[in-house]
Amino acid sequence: MSTLGALKDPEIWLLPEDEVDGLTEQAHAVLSSDEHARWARLRTEAARRRHLGARLLCRSVLGAYAGAPPDQFRFRKGHFGRPELDPNPWRLRFNLSHTDGLIACVVTDGLPCGIDVERLLVAPSVVRFGVERLAPAERARLDAAPPAVRSREFVDVWVLKEAYTKALGSGFQYGFDSFQLGPDSRRGVLLEDPRQPEHDAVCWQFALSTTSTGHRLAVAVRRREHTSRAMPMPLKLFPSGDLLCSLPAYSEPPPSAACPVD
Repeated sequence: MSTLGALKDPEIWLLPEDEVDGLTEQAHAVLSSDEHARWARLRTEAARRRHLGARLLCRSVLGAYAGAPPDQFRFRKGHFGRPELDPNPWRLRFNLSHTDGLIACVVTDGLPCGIDVERLLVAPSVVRFGVERLAPAERARLDAAPPAVRSREFVDVWVLKEAYTKALGSGFQYGFDSFQLGPDSRRGVLLEDPRQPEHDAVCWQFALSTTSTGHRLAVAVRRREHTSRAMPMPLKLFPSGDLLCSLPAYSEPPPSAACPVD
């Protein structure tokens, strides 16, 4: 993968799982000893394939922006296990997600970010299990949704909440019933999280997209400071780098809002 240079806005890279087998040798070449050990412990072929694909995607994309060999990166885990570059003179932040059929990575220039991908079609039992873990207002909204769209709306809520909590560095341990994400008057995403400062909600930008692989993808990025320009979040296909599309931006702060500078 060629050098991409400085990163201006968040970018999302996709790797279809069915392409990983053709990249196995390349993936093994960039894995650290710890990553090799984890790969060996995985029990299923699908899990091993997604592990290889995720590590190759992450290391290759970071290397392209940093101008560094992908096998040279070292990582540390945060309090809840989120990996971060260490050392990180490039100030790059990233997050990974993978599920059956797709691996995805979001990269930013120092901005907290999270990403989640799930199959667009999920079983009714999965919806019932997941809905019980949402905030009361979200459960009520899904209960009132027509059966034909309830599954799709559940997936949207779930991937957004996953992306947001991963951007916070907590993941599912944050408690999905402790905050809510819902549509606003502009068909965007409205965040209500009582555990965060009240002004913080306007700093978050969310995006949703359906991929050609039949997955629903959500991204959450916290802006460093207020800007009236919504950040584009292009999706790119690994390893060709072909631009697929741009995610629609949501939750643009009103003109009077301002995000504190980190």
